[in-house]
Amino acid sequence: MKLIQIIIRYLKYLIQAKGKYNLHSPFLYKIVSQVILANNTKDEREISRLRAQLNKNNNAITINDFGAGSVINESKQRKIKDIAKNSAKNSKFGMLLYRIVSYFKPKTIIEIGTSLGISTSYIAKANSNSQIYTLEGCGETVKIAEQNFAHLGLRNIEIIEGDFKNTLETTISKIPRIDLAFIDGNHNKDATIKYFNLLIENMNENAILIFDDIHWSNDMEKAWEEIKESTKVTLTIDLFFVGLVFIDKKLSKENYIIRF
Repeated sequence: MKLIQIIIRYLKYLIQAKGKYNLHSPFLYKIVSQVILANNTKDEREISRLRAQLNKNNNAITINDFGAGSVINESKQRKIKDIAKNSAKNSKFGMLLYRIVSYFKPKTIIEIGTSLGISTSYIAKANSNSQIYTLEGCGETVKIAEQNFAHLGLRNIEIIEGDFKNTLETTISKIPRIDLAFIDGNHNKDATIKYFNLLIENMNENAILIFDDIHWSNDMEKAWEEIKESTKVTLTIDLFFVGLVFIDKKLSKENYIIRF
């Protein structure tokens, strides 16, 4: 039933979404052309090879999920290949993260929801001068993510293990102001809004927030609407599977739905 609802939401998104030639904002046109819809970024072959290996891994681990759970698989015992296929962002969105980080060059990055570390790896490779703090609640997936980072030779990542409600505020208090945040964990309204409020008070004025699965459920859609309406938010971009949030006061207050 949930999958049918997501399909209906996606069809609605396609009807409403605009292409880059329908945009009037010079800033937005530039971001859409050079970042969101760009096709000239090299493929990260190492990450692609790692993903292929994970997609074949039949080993099972026990998932400790503090969030809203999975639409695809509600079992606590899951094969690594199923997590890689169903939970990790695909290469299209991985490369989007890569391009965003490569373009804006954020120095201090927080990721909520490491999983196997695929998205983290795209972020880390895009700017080796950045420092990424990635939060994960499941100890079993933390171990695999650490192995993946070591395999890729990534040294600008720190994993913080534990329930986000206990680790996020502590992490924020110990690091410089945040340039980019990727929120990909605990997909429910109350938690998402709490993360948003905690993060936005500790971000630089031109920082970016990226929210995953903004149309995953009615609850997440309500969270996305509340975020868009916040007086601390200026420009938002709805790409259906992810939402981009800009807080730069030099930008106009606009909400866009872009076909991606």
